[in-house]
Amino acid sequence: MNKKRILIISGESWREDSNGGNVLSNLFSTFTDEYEFAQIFTNPAMPSNSICAKYFHISEGEVIKAFLKNQTFGRELQSSDYLIQDELTIKNPSSSNWLTFLKKLNFPIFHTLQDLIWRGSKWQTPELEKFVLDYNPDVIFAPMYYSLFMHRIDRYVAELTNKKLVSYVSDDHLTFRQFSISPVYWFNRLLLRKNVIATAKHYSLLYTMTQEQLEEYQPVLKVPMKVLKKTGNFEGVPPLKTDCGNPLIIMYGGNLIYNRFKTLHKLAQAIKEINQNEIKIQLHIYTQTPITEKLKLLLDDGQNSLLLGKVSMEQLNIKYSGADLVLHVESFELKQRLLTRLSFSTKIIDLMHTGRGILAICSKESSPYKYLKSEDAAICVADVSEIKKTLQHLLEFPEQINEYAIKAWECGVRNHDAKIVTKDLHADFKSMIN
Repeated sequence: MNKKRILIISGESWREDSNGGNVLSNLFSTFTDEYEFAQIFTNPAMPSNSICAKYFHISEGEVIKAFLKNQTFGRELQSSDYLIQDELTIKNPSSSNWLTFLKKLNFPIFHTLQDLIWRGSKWQTPELEKFVLDYNPDVIFAPMYYSLFMHRIDRYVAELTNKKLVSYVSDDHLTFRQFSISPVYWFNRLLLRKNVIATAKHYSLLYTMTQEQLEEYQPVLKVPMKVLKKTGNFEGVPPLKTDCGNPLIIMYGGNLIYNRFKTLHKLAQAIKEINQNEIKIQLHIYTQTPITEKLKLLLDDGQNSLLLGKVSMEQLNIKYSGADLVLHVESFELKQRLLTRLSFSTKIIDLMHTGRGILAICSKESSPYKYLKSEDAAICVADVSEIKKTLQHLLEFPEQINEYAIKAWECGVRNHDAKIVTKDLHADFKSMIN
């Protein structure tokens, strides 16, 4: 049987040990009998997955050098090179260190300069055109990004192939409900909105992660839209923990961006106050975010809160099994609240699958809070002043932890069952091709 072809255009490389790559695998792992995949991506890291075997790399790690030398850049990767290239990247990551450093700073002017460099660079090459036309995709899947150059790549490929484009948005790249006193930030925001609207003219379908985002985007973009939920295997019964630990272990596994570390610090302070006479609760934090002295000072006192660094996703799942409560947090600062209010972390579905009660500490206006509260799928705290009181209540009534573990699992069964969601996803892609 001749398989249909899906071309994916994304910022992240397709690595199953990264969150972005894990999302791609979660979406398309059941497609492999009927579809084959190719990917155009810009992240310096090499791909590592069991689904896709054809890649074109327009590396953002090479863009400045190519721009300064007025050279073209971008190349098709050979599958035999992946492991070797990946090892070289791990052993000698200096080529992309500057990029990681600048991204961590996240200054508005950096995004402006980044766009100017990409705008003046020679990424639109005969090699890229040949790769796209030779592959001849039946449909294009291109998640929506903040970076303007990703929008230009999307439009270029859509116009070159004249094929239908399906997109997926997980953050707010469109609305003006943001906070910043920087004129550069608002200049970037205007350009982003303009590019999103321009790219959306090519969309045959746009998936959002939340109903709130769909309702805000639909009147502006005027394209077919659906809510797409991350899936999990929720068959059988949840792997509950029979007894709560002594001390009670609360575990966080995720990055510390958007000032999430400040909410974790508030939690650590509440735990310290409760533990004055004995250690009743411990916070264990696993993160891919580089650990600085500041983070150590705020989040690791060696007793109440432990900052345990980076582990693989497979190891993280093992760590979850040893916890009593698993944690979702967001910042309560105005700028960060507005920035993430329409976002829905795919990790929440991973938390539902752990068989542990979920503790969600985030503002009432955030999509995760609204969803988890309406589904009664987590112990929700919408005010940092309530953290200590909530923890004391759970120490007094620990049976509620397993009650919420069951509720989280049941929410997964109702709304995130892989068989139901992927059936709808398959139908959508077939309709794009037929």
